[in-house]
Formats: sequence, C-alpha cells, structure tokens
Amino acid sequence: METGEVAEETRAALREPPDALERRSRGRPAGPRAQVDARRAAAETLLVFAAVLAVYLAATPRTNQAYRHFVYQADAFLHGHVDLRGLPAYYHDVVHLDGKVYAPFPPVPAVLLLPLVAVAGTDLDQGRVGQVLAALAVAVFTAGLRRLGLSRAVRLCTAAALAFGSVLWPATAIGTTWFFAQVVVVLAAAALVWELAGPARGAVAGALLTAAWLSRVSLLPAVPAVALSLWTRHRRPAALWAFAAVQAVGLLVYLAFNQARFGDPLQPGYRLLTMGAPNAEAVARWGFFDVRYIPQHLYAMFFQGPELVEAPPFLRPSPWGLALVFTSPLAARLLFTPPPREAWWPWGAFVLTLALPMLAYFSVGWVQFGYRYSLDWWVFLLVPLAYALRPAPRLVDYLLLAAGIAMNALGVYWVQRLGW
Repeated sequence: METGEVAEETRAALREPPDALERRSRGRPAGPRAQVDARRAAAETLLVFAAVLAVYLAATPRTNQAYRHFVYQADAFLHGHVDLRGLPAYYHDVVHLDGKVYAPFPPVPAVLLLPLVAVAGTDLDQGRVGQVLAALAVAVFTAGLRRLGLSRAVRLCTAAALAFGSVLWPATAIGTTWFFAQVVVVLAAAALVWELAGPARGAVAGALLTAAWLSRVSLLPAVPAVALSLWTRHRRPAALWAFAAVQAVGLLVYLAFNQARFGDPLQPGYRLLTMGAPNAEAVARWGFFDVRYIPQHLYAMFFQGPELVEAPPFLRPSPWGLALVFTSPLAARLLFTPPPREAWWPWGAFVLTLALPMLAYFSVGWVQFGYRYSLDWWVFLLVPLAYALRPAPRLVDYLLLAAGIAMNALGVYWVQRLGW
C-alpha cells in the first residue's frame, strides 16, 4: 500500500467514530484484498521477529547467568511454595524472613517462565528467554504501527529504533533479573499499543496493563490514563467496567502474593531489603520517593556521558547509565518536527504518567547501559515519533538512527566485556 493511500485511510478513520470499522466488519467475511493484507501483515511481523532475534543472538554469545530470581521464583511456584530455595548465597535484592528467602518482585515474569522451568529446571537461561520476548515485542509493536496506518518505511525505522536504537538491546544482552522484568514490560506495552490501535477492548487492555504492573509496579500509575483512553475511544461504561474488573483481579493477586510472602498484603517487600551505600543513607533520610532525587534522574536521562578510556573503542559506559541523547538520538526528531496533536493522545499521557513519578525514585539504576527506567515508557514515546517521521523517514532520520544503533552496539560490546 502506498504512503498516500495509508494517509488517506488514516484521515478517513479519524473522521469516523472509533468503533465504526469494527461495526462494519462484524459478521462479514474478509474479501480478497483483506486476506492479502492480512497475509502481508503476518509475514512482516514474522520477518521482524526473526531478524531482530537473529541479531540479538549473534551479538550475544552468552548471557549473564548471575542473577535469575525469576527462574527460582517459577521453580518455587511449581513446587507449591513462594520462598526461593537453592538460591546462590551471593544474591542481593532478597528478603530474609523467618529463615526463608523471598524476592520482592511481582510475579508475572516468573509466571511466564513456568512452562520452561518445568522442562529445564533452574538451569534455564533467563537471558535467552528475554531476548525472544524482546524480539516478539518489536514484532508486535510493528504490527501496532501498521494498525495505525503508518507506512512500511516508518514502521521499520521505528521498529529499528526500538530493537537496536534504544537501551532495549543492551538490556537483553545483560538479561539479569531487573532487565528481564523490563523486557516483559516492553512486551506488554507493545501489545497494549497493538490493542489500542485496534478494537481497544477493555478486558484485553486491562489484562495487558495488569501484566505490565505485575512485572514492574512502576507501571501502576498508567492505570488512570489507560482508563481515560478507553472512555474517549468508546464512550461506553462497559469497556471501563471490564478494564476495572481485570485491574481488581490483578490487585487481589498481588495482595495475596504479598500475604503469602511477607504475612502482610500491603507489604511488597522492598522496605525489608538490606541496602548498601549510598542508597541506604538516602532512603533512611528521605524514603523511597522524594523530590530531592529528581536532579539525579534528570542528569542520568539527559546529561550522563560515557567515560573516556585510552584503549579502543575509547568510550566506556558509566555504570550509572547513559543519557538518551547518546543511546536514542532519533528521539530528538520530536523537538524539531512535532507530530500532529492527535498523535500525542493517549501515548503522551502514558509517557508522562510513567516517567514523572520515577523522577522522584531514590535510584537511577546501577550497572546498566543507558537509563533503563526509560523502557517503562519508551514504547509509548515511539508512537508520536513514528507520526513525526511521516510520510517517510528522511536522510537525517536514518543518520540519527544509525548513530543510536552504533552506540547501543557499543553497549552490547561493553556488557560482554565487563560481565554485566
């Protein structure tokens, strides 16, 4: 389909009620053109998945097996308990309580690993699974952009910006517990884009968002924004009731999980952790969230640079991260070519509701390439970026994308070299 045709279809869709296409197509058999489009869409999705996974696997001869909390949590579920057994003694971010060891993390990443751990046991390579999930996330995101009516060139450029021009690539190369959870969030966010670009069913959107915040609780602030998006899309209480019901089920699961672990449904476990300096001093003085943490996040997000070394490749990442201007320079396009107003809703609302609370969090992350917390909302930011690239990316866009890919490839190199 040509760019002009896509743009015209998009404009026509914007003039219709949000569910008009769904009402028209319900009960009708797909015509020949629709079948061809469906086959092309499926082929594109599969090709993107295969290409991204091939690069991930080729660039990472091995993954870091040092911290695999979710593998042990999945094994615990399979054996009917919630405490972690057989965990190596050096593991941190664990809670010791009544002679047992628990992880403070939400359960969904471990649930995803259940069938694989049932087969492979605790020897499962969590990092490799994360690479598969990340490649799947990029493919699903590309399919979501197709649903939004964006051209193939824009779709593939934006998909490359997610797969290789963001910190997702180094995160998959690290593959430890914290990064695996981030990958699961990226997959859930990509699926949410795909759903909201289509029928935007309340129950499905609710399940995807619940999976996200039951992987990282930092996704919880997006609940009101997603609910508002569903209301503006359908104007029907039924969609909101379905969404709210799924959120309620997720909340009950999380409270029950906390009760089983710590004897208190309102205790997620993070306050029971033993922290080292300097985090221990900061949390003791100001707590987990405080406005005094905002400057360190802004510095990490926008100004943190690499360290200079004498030997090639002359640049080494700081373990505190790297600013987005280095890891994802293509995003600067949003500053010079603002997308249309409709492109920011609801995606910009998702970005704000997720990014702003984390600015007040006590930690910016550690032993990471780039600002890894950006992965909580990066998928949503890429949707307005895709609109800004219309009708097709320009030479400068490809140059910025290439610069980001080169920097993240360097990150993958250093991840392997430094043993992160």
